[in-house]
Amino acid sequence: QLRTHWNAPSVVEAGLLESVVTWKLHPDGSLNGRPRCKNIRSSVTESNRPQAPLHCERARRAVQLAAPFNLPEQFYNRWKDLQWEFNRRL
Repeated sequence: QLRTHWNAPSVVEAGLLESVVTWKLHPDGSLNGRPRCKNIRSSVTESNRPQAPLHCERARRAVQLAAPFNLPEQFYNRWKDLQWEFNRRL
C-alpha cells in the first residue's frame, strides 16, 4: 500500500537517503495520530542534506495517503505500532 504513494526526491545523491517512519494504527487500519519520521544519519551526505527534510516529509505523506491500511484485525497487537524504512528501492 505504501509503494504507490512513495515519491522519493530526485536530486544529487538523493538515492542514498533513507528515512524511518513510525506510526500507530487503530484496529480499523486508520492512523492513530501523525506519523513520525527521522533520517538515517549515515544516509545523509553534504550533497543530499538539503533534501533530507523533503525525503522525510514525502515518506510521512506516503503513510498518510496509504491509510487506512488493509491488515488482518485478529493480529492487531502485532501491527498497531509500525515502522518502515523509506529509500529509493521501496
